[in-house]
Amino acid sequence: MTTKTKLVKRIFSSLLTAALAVPMTALTAHATGEAFFYPPKNPVMTDQQFEVSVTFSADSEIGSVQANIAYDDSVIEFVSSDNASGGGGVLTVNGFPDTPSSEVDLSFTFKGLSAGNANISLQSCQIYSPDSELIGSPTAYCIVTVGSDKVETQTETETTTTTKKVTTTTTKIAPSNGIPDKGVLTALTVDNGELSPAFAYNVYNYTVNVDNSVTNVELEGTTASPSDYIWYTGTSECQVGENVRTITVTDVDGNATTYTVTIIRAAGGDEQQTRTAQKKDSSDTSSAVSKNANVMDQYKKMLNTALAIVLIVLVIALVVIIIWIRGKIKGGKKDK
Repeated sequence: MTTKTKLVKRIFSSLLTAALAVPMTALTAHATGEAFFYPPKNPVMTDQQFEVSVTFSADSEIGSVQANIAYDDSVIEFVSSDNASGGGGVLTVNGFPDTPSSEVDLSFTFKGLSAGNANISLQSCQIYSPDSELIGSPTAYCIVTVGSDKVETQTETETTTTTKKVTTTTTKIAPSNGIPDKGVLTALTVDNGELSPAFAYNVYNYTVNVDNSVTNVELEGTTASPSDYIWYTGTSECQVGENVRTITVTDVDGNATTYTVTIIRAAGGDEQQTRTAQKKDSSDTSSAVSKNANVMDQYKKMLNTALAIVLIVLVIALVVIIIWIRGKIKGGKKDK
């Protein structure tokens, strides 16, 4: 085998290896991971224990999950979990699938401490493959409402020798202002920016504009009924441009209402300069095209004028030739 033949084979082998490596790299780059919280559907009572589960999923087999879970320890208290440790508002999570799977389900037991809304969020999450390769770093959060449907009122009745304590139960009554008593939001707030238009229970699409310095926007909805189930999609982290979030309210009959909030984070720094440069380039291009169009119009006008003159000259020449030919014919007849 000649030296040239060996060299050609080496080059062909290198190109084939590089070509095969490209799709493999693309497949690796598209590996993704997601996480979803499943909180209680209804509000929980104080001193009541409840479970919150998290499902981690990926487009390939999961080897392990490592994350932190932050929660409002003034409203709820961490009780136990087979896959987490900690307290005081932060849990350290280490999870593994029981069998080879692309999903891992973990559960956590909490207890209600005081009335309010507790935000539970997934932070610093890393999903790894069985080969310890990073699959994804998803974020997620949910809100658990702690309260009581019973309100105790005390009335003291004086007698000659004793004081009698009377406890009554008051049921929450839906507002009598035309708003449905279930299956809708009665309030929707954002911790950065303002909703546009202003919130109304029967308006389902909103926009929030924030500065480039804002990287996180939290949404919080209040349902018309304590039995309504509220579900959030999207992440509180905001990228430059549009970030779409949804809030779905489902009543006990299964009827769902979805509100969509589009958070628009302004561009800043290099991004703004890039957009400005792109606009300038576009403007310059449009100006150049406009100038070229004007020049072409002028050329067309000049060409049309020249063609008209040439046509007139040709017509005159044709008339002159015809007259000359007739003159020749008449002259020939006279000579005869």
